Amino acid sequence: MGYRHFKNKLATVIYDDALVDASCEQLFQREWLQQNSNGALVERGKAVMFSYRGLELVFKRYHRGGLAGRLVEKTYLYSRLPNTRVWREFNMLVAMRELGLPVPRPVAARCVSLPPLGYRAALITERVADSKTLTETLCEKPLDNALWQKLGALIARFHRANVYHADLNASNILLTGSDEIYLIDFDKGVIRKHLSRQDAQSNVSRLRRSLDKLQGRHPTFYFSEENWQALTQAYQRAMDCESA
Repeated sequence: MGYRHFKNKLATVIYDDALVDASCEQLFQREWLQQNSNGALVERGKAVMFSYRGLELVFKRYHRGGLAGRLVEKTYLYSRLPNTRVWREFNMLVAMRELGLPVPRPVAARCVSLPPLGYRAALITERVADSKTLTETLCEKPLDNALWQKLGALIARFHRANVYHADLNASNILLTGSDEIYLIDFDKGVIRKHLSRQDAQSNVSRLRRSLDKLQGRHPTFYFSEENWQALTQAYQRAMDCESA
């Protein structure tokens, strides 16, 4: 059991053979996804939820941002397979799970070479059961400060493992019904030899900007300065314990 990969014409697929087999390539086909996800649209920036052989899975397609994204939405400059965003995120998830960090289990990834220099890619992960994003949760109800403290300590745990999340926002944090917390979407993230204090703080600041923006956008959004203080104090205590 382990991670296997195969090449089929221009496509290369990597998959967890404890969960799926080589036939998993069909899961990346637009028609198959639409038929098996209640007709969900496979489009930019939208995760597609579907079931397969008793597994609850999430499909994500990689897209370019900015002006380039509007011109060539799903194509990236190809150099080597290990350098592609999809391969890097798949292997980063594997590495973080080996470190015991709460992230989704990677199931399969597919990269299609588009000569001479382009590629398209998609990633499939296991869905975190009974979970909602922090954004969805705060639109429905407040969280007690103990849970904010738990989130602060968890972010510190990732930082102590030298994990840099390139976009730590409220929609990339999952809460389960039993108050477990997961971080998701590590596109452009990296596990560094040493995570600088500046980069660690940039993750925390990014989360605060996200919460402030959401509070201004939604008429009901349960977030307060007291909540933030609970998070940052727990975060700092956890970071101080590591450096002591």
